[in-house]
Amino acid sequence: MTWEGELTFAEEAARAAGALALERFRGAVGARRKADGTWVTEADEAAERSLREAIAARFPGHNVHGEEEGLTRADGGPAVDGTPTWIVDPIDGTHNYVDGVPVWATLVAFVVDGEPVVGVVEAPALGETYAAARGLGARLNGERIGVRPAPPLEDALVLFGAFADFLPEHEELLLRVVRGAGRDRGLGDFWGHMLVARGSADAMLDAAPLALWDVAALQPIVAEAGAKLTALDGSPWRAPGPALCAAEPLHAELAALAR
Repeated sequence: MTWEGELTFAEEAARAAGALALERFRGAVGARRKADGTWVTEADEAAERSLREAIAARFPGHNVHGEEEGLTRADGGPAVDGTPTWIVDPIDGTHNYVDGVPVWATLVAFVVDGEPVVGVVEAPALGETYAAARGLGARLNGERIGVRPAPPLEDALVLFGAFADFLPEHEELLLRVVRGAGRDRGLGDFWGHMLVARGSADAMLDAAPLALWDVAALQPIVAEAGAKLTALDGSPWRAPGPALCAAEPLHAELAALAR
């Protein structure tokens, strides 16, 4: 199957929700801590409502799984097992958003039979829209993107998420990677993975316990760009869990270090 219609819809829905969040960016956003310690703002809630309303209007029989409102049927009833599901994160990088850092994005994924087949990353404060569907390639602002040839670790630019997330379990891995890398930079959330996908960096490691809505939209983009997104040891990524993103053979080199 091809997913052009779902991809076009996902881009439109993500842009609309991202625009709502951008209107409130660097303003009074009504931020508060959730029970798990992460931030949520009025902009997160408004953006997720926008996404849910758009999905309900177009695909009322599908499921929607969002960070703020959980898993439901698009029309508001209980979710149905085995039904195609939209995975949405209204603002990935909410702490950045609250602090006025422009690295945040609205994430939209479409999952069929447990596999993400469409992914959109809308980063309006950066002016960047990443989009992909299975078999259709990956694009940034409409232009085709792909990974660059993967160098050995000693020549690679390696990105990593929050240092604290690597402590203590993955501290040795991070130290071995950054000591062995050609260059390293700390860039968390979605953007590190997208920099790999577009050929601006060679690898991204994130030791945070990433949720499904953090990763699902990234997976089709990374895959269509020519990289792999897995657990740190190279096994299939499962939620919640850390992630490694790189093209081969660098991916295999980093996964071996993790093992």
